[in-house]
Amino acid sequence: MIFGSSSIFIIFIAAIQTAYTSSLEHDGSLFVKLEHYLDENNEPVERGNISVQSIRIGQTQVYQNILNPQQSQMLRNLASSNSFYQIRAIANGKPYISSVKACMLAEAELDDRLSISLDYAGRVVAVSQIIASKSSCEGATVPLDKLKYFTTNVYVRHAEMGPIPDTASYIQRIEREREAKERGEGKDNRSLFAKYWMYIIPVVVVLVISSATNVENGGAGAAN
Repeated sequence: MIFGSSSIFIIFIAAIQTAYTSSLEHDGSLFVKLEHYLDENNEPVERGNISVQSIRIGQTQVYQNILNPQQSQMLRNLASSNSFYQIRAIANGKPYISSVKACMLAEAELDDRLSISLDYAGRVVAVSQIIASKSSCEGATVPLDKLKYFTTNVYVRHAEMGPIPDTASYIQRIEREREAKERGEGKDNRSLFAKYWMYIIPVVVVLVISSATNVENGGAGAAN
């Protein structure tokens, strides 16, 4: 079977539409391990994990460890030194780092937001931490008993899809053009003058003016 160029292009467009549809219908689960840095010079320690039961609707469960007194003090030290608090989220074997001011997290009493960004196929592309209740640090000293329990909301964000190609209308237009060519409706049967009058008329005018000028010049020479 031999396909024309238009047929190949139509098949290509249809494949794109199928890919769009299948990606929108895809669902699955996701497991994200959470670690955090409580000291700028130490390795990250386990914070907890996020279980996403449905990436399509963003249904999640969060499990987080309680900070012991030493860890709470380390976090407060980060805040007092105006340092950054970092988390490391590990999904599908890949780490994603995000950071906020430690003083903002401390003054929010460990109330934060985690945003998991997915691409069109449901793969993780970023994990970001946000302190929604604070936009800056006020310099307050938070008691250690307020720095024990994380209160975290998780949001699953999907990549926004572009408009799906309107393959049905395109295929119909291609078919109409092909049928018109087969019937000869696309041929231009106009005369040569009708096709190119906008080029012919200026040339004729120039020739007429040139001929009239030559005749006048010739007559003037004969009179002399």
